[in-house]
Amino acid sequence: MSNTTLSPTSLKPHRDLNSLILGCWLGKAIGGTLGLPFEGKMERLHLSFYDPVPTIAPPNDDLELQLVWLHLVENSGTSLTQADFAQAWLHHIHYMWDEYGWCRWNLRRGVPVEKVGTFENPFHAGLGSPIRSEIWACLFPGDPNSAAHYAALDASLDHGTEGIAGEVFFAVMQSHVISGKNLEEAITLAMRFIPGDCETALAVEFIRQNHRSGVAEWDCWKDLLAQHGNENFTHTPLNVALTIWALLYGKENFEKSILLAANGGYDTDCTAATVGATLGLLLGTEGIPARWSDPIGEGVFIGPGIHGIAAPKTLTELTERTSALLGKLAHKTWDAGFWDKTASSVDLATLPGTIQVTPLDANASVPWANGELPAEIKKAGGGHWTWKVTTDEPMEIICLARGGAKLFIDERPVIECPAGLPYVPATHRSPDGSRVRVHPGKGNHQVRLELGSSAADQEATLILAYPDLHIAPWTEEELPERAHLPAPGAC
Repeated sequence: MSNTTLSPTSLKPHRDLNSLILGCWLGKAIGGTLGLPFEGKMERLHLSFYDPVPTIAPPNDDLELQLVWLHLVENSGTSLTQADFAQAWLHHIHYMWDEYGWCRWNLRRGVPVEKVGTFENPFHAGLGSPIRSEIWACLFPGDPNSAAHYAALDASLDHGTEGIAGEVFFAVMQSHVISGKNLEEAITLAMRFIPGDCETALAVEFIRQNHRSGVAEWDCWKDLLAQHGNENFTHTPLNVALTIWALLYGKENFEKSILLAANGGYDTDCTAATVGATLGLLLGTEGIPARWSDPIGEGVFIGPGIHGIAAPKTLTELTERTSALLGKLAHKTWDAGFWDKTASSVDLATLPGTIQVTPLDANASVPWANGELPAEIKKAGGGHWTWKVTTDEPMEIICLARGGAKLFIDERPVIECPAGLPYVPATHRSPDGSRVRVHPGKGNHQVRLELGSSAADQEATLILAYPDLHIAPWTEEELPERAHLPAPGAC
C-alpha cells in the first residue's frame, strides 16, 4: 500500500474539496437527525422523511466526539499518541454511555492506555468508534494509511478488535471516496485494512456477496440479521454491515440510502449518519437535496457531555477549521501488524477502586471493582462485602444476570432481577427489572448478592453508579477526574 497524499489539485476533475468536506458534515447531520428518534428500534421501520420534522440538527455523539478530536488536533503538535486521546477523554468527554463510560472508568483507575479499550469493557465491540471516522478521512483525503493509523489510535481507547476494525474500515473507505473512487472500489480497498476473520469483515462481505448475487434488499437485510443479529443494538459488526447494505442498495442516491439506513433499525442515528457523511464525501453539497438540508439549517449544537472545547457554531465553520488542518498531522504508514499486538496484562488488585469480595461458599476473598463478576463469585452463587459509604447522595445499582439475581443491603432486599433478561450491562439502558436507586447514607453497609445460577461461566454483572449514571467506586476513596454531567431528569 502506498502512503501518498492528496492535495485539492489532485482530486478528480470538478471535485472541490471544501464542497466534499462540507457535504460530509452536512450528510452526517442529516442522517443523525433522521435516525435519532428511532435509535434502538430493532425492527424494520417505514420512514419516508424526518419524523418529527426538525428545526435544527440536535446534539449527537456521532459528531460531538469528532469536534473534540478537531480541538485536539488544533491544539496538538504534528502527531498524536494514546496519551493525548486519554487526556481528551478525561477533560472533554463526560458521557456515560456504554464504552464511553467504561473508558473513563478505566482511565480514572489508571489502567494503562494500551489496555484501556478492552479491560473489563463489555462494550468493546460497540459502535462508539466507527461513528467518528470522518475526521480522519477529511484530514487525509486519498491517504488511507494515515487515515487508518489515526482511526485505530482513536478507537483503541474505548474498543477492541471489532470496534477498531469498524472505524479503520470506514476511515479508509471514506478517504478513498473523497479522492473520487466509487463506493465498490473504496469498500474493496478498505477491506484490506481489517482482519478478514473478524466479525465486522465477515458481516460486510456477507452483504457484498448478497448484493452481487442480486438478492433483494430486504431479503438481504433479513439474512444479515439471521447471521449477525445481536441483542445489543450498538453491536459494531451488525451496524457496519447495515451501513454498507444501505450504501450498496441505495445506489449512491442520497435520499434512498439514508432512508434505508434508518429503516434498517438498530443504531439508526449512527448508520444513517455514516451513510449521509459518506455520500456527502462522494457527491459534495450539490448532491444533497435541499429538502433534507433545509429543515436542519447549518447550526452545530453540542450536549452537556462535551466540555472545554471551542465548538464550531456552524457547519461552514466546521468545514473551514477542518480544511485548515490539512497537512498538520504527520503522515503515517499503516502497520498491518497492529492486529497482532498483545497488550500488557493488568493486575486488578493493584488498581484503585478495587475491593475484596468473599464468595458465599468460602472465606477467601477475590478482587473485583465493578461490572462482570469474578468466576469464583459466580461459581459460589454470589458473594458479600462491606460497602463503606462516605456521601449522602443517592446511587444507582445495576444488577443483571442471565439466571437471575437478588441483591441485599444490610439484609434488606433492594432488587430482584428476573432470569432471562437481555444481557446489556449499561448504566443508562439496562433492561427493566435490573436496576434500582438506593440512598444508603454514610457509614458501613453489608452487601450480599445471590445469583440464580452457580455456573462459573454464566453472564452476571453488578455496577455501582453515581446519579448521573457514571460508574462509581465501591471504596471509601474517590477517584480523580469525576465526570460532570447532569443526572437524568435534572434541569
